[in-house]
Amino acid sequence: MKKLLLIALTLVLGITASAQPSRKLGPMKASKSDIILKQPEGELHTYIRSGGCTDVMYNGFFKGLKQDGMVARVVISPDGRTAYFQNIISRAATGAWVKGNIEGDQILVPYGQVIYWFDEDENGQKNYGTQLAEVHMTGSHASYTVKTTGNAVFRIKDNWRVLELEGTSADLEKDDILGLGLVYTDQFDGEWAYYLDYETVYTEEEMKPVTPPEGLVTERYSVTHGIYGHFVDVGFARDEVYIKGLSDEYLPNAWMKGTFIDDNKIRFSLQMAGSYQVYLYYFMGVDITKRDDYYGGQYDYTVNPEQTDIIFEYDPETRSFWNNDRALIVNNSKDSVDRFERFPKPMFRPYTEKAGKPANPAILQIDDRFWAYGYKMSTVAVSIPCMDDEGNFLDPSKLFYSLYVDDDEPYLLYQDEYEGLPFDEVEEIPYLYTNGKSIYPKSVGLYIYQNGFERMGIKSIYYGGNDRQETDIFYTVPNSLITDGISEIKKEELKMKRYYDLSGRQVTKPTKGVYIVNGKKVIK
Repeated sequence: MKKLLLIALTLVLGITASAQPSRKLGPMKASKSDIILKQPEGELHTYIRSGGCTDVMYNGFFKGLKQDGMVARVVISPDGRTAYFQNIISRAATGAWVKGNIEGDQILVPYGQVIYWFDEDENGQKNYGTQLAEVHMTGSHASYTVKTTGNAVFRIKDNWRVLELEGTSADLEKDDILGLGLVYTDQFDGEWAYYLDYETVYTEEEMKPVTPPEGLVTERYSVTHGIYGHFVDVGFARDEVYIKGLSDEYLPNAWMKGTFIDDNKIRFSLQMAGSYQVYLYYFMGVDITKRDDYYGGQYDYTVNPEQTDIIFEYDPETRSFWNNDRALIVNNSKDSVDRFERFPKPMFRPYTEKAGKPANPAILQIDDRFWAYGYKMSTVAVSIPCMDDEGNFLDPSKLFYSLYVDDDEPYLLYQDEYEGLPFDEVEEIPYLYTNGKSIYPKSVGLYIYQNGFERMGIKSIYYGGNDRQETDIFYTVPNSLITDGISEIKKEELKMKRYYDLSGRQVTKPTKGVYIVNGKKVIK
């Protein structure tokens, strides 16, 4: 059996000078009449892929990866004579379907089928696409040959439970790969697009996403974990509980089902959440271990093969349910933690809006030595609890924060620097605002397009319950000033230490433990 050393493989190979630069293919935007974008009629099968592949890098090169955990869909036509593959090339998920002819225990997929079309690309080149082909890549400089006639062959095994791509191979020590790939059409005919799958195996996933019962009545709940949280819909039907919206990043419309064990306990078993981009995801319970690390997460997450479910305590009076020992995650694997959303020690409670003073925010870290795009920049890591000072959940859409730099005036963000802001200049930044570039999701951090600060402050503002309440301003100083000893801040100001726990909550009377003081982790 060949070793699939794809991650370690030095398969970041230079393109030939005459090659057309490869494009990262996104969801289909351009149109071409013979590209199949609508799911064909027939019986749908969902598979998990395994095998090797290559993917395009944004610098014009490509790299070797695994297909493991990626999703594939196949529709068998009502007459049993045709099979349709969606996203047949694992890393080129355009959403297009291609057609294969079923002959006995084989599916013959003709080369030459187009899965993506450029009406015009970013360089002004017009009217060309990418088509299926046999690609044979050899040598460390990505020499290759292509064949756009004939068929790719999938072998049907175990009554459609397994499909295997035949006729492909890989000798990674010699950078010699033969597989199913994509090449360009028309004026760039035959040039490899750097997408290539080989030794591909589809294994059917028998789990199906949860469908709630017809007529289910739901109520707005909050789900909180640490200082974070968001809204979900919860419905009760006989001895079952249905939750929609746990996955606010990947699958916000997915449902999860739990079953009452008795009047005071609910079990949520391992179950499919659905697919996002090219991956399948599952709801599951995992073990957690506390970490001595405030930046990047508080827990390590581990799959326990003997316990992939999670059991919640349930209070019939408040209709709240929680687990204080484990985590509920939305995960790309049933066996290991990979590409996941995490909810450690989750609490679900019915939500009623009311006014409240936000819990104290904190600036965890400032790095003002960062350069990018020719600008001096700072990275600021923040902690903004999505709850009030009594521990009640706050509506994230009504939560804001302001930054203060070297004085008590709010630091302004401008639209020309932070695309997507609601106004030309903003001093109260929405908690939920992110542009994926300079401000990160859930207000965990942002870029500031200057540096050289002596200190920076933060405060939270909440507009819930027809009221406006805010916190004090909490200051810290950049890490470089602390570590280099070059701060010009007055000594008496530095003596005004504020202690925060590893969740970002201020501690007025710290005991023994690990705390954040002026942006630096200290042990007391």
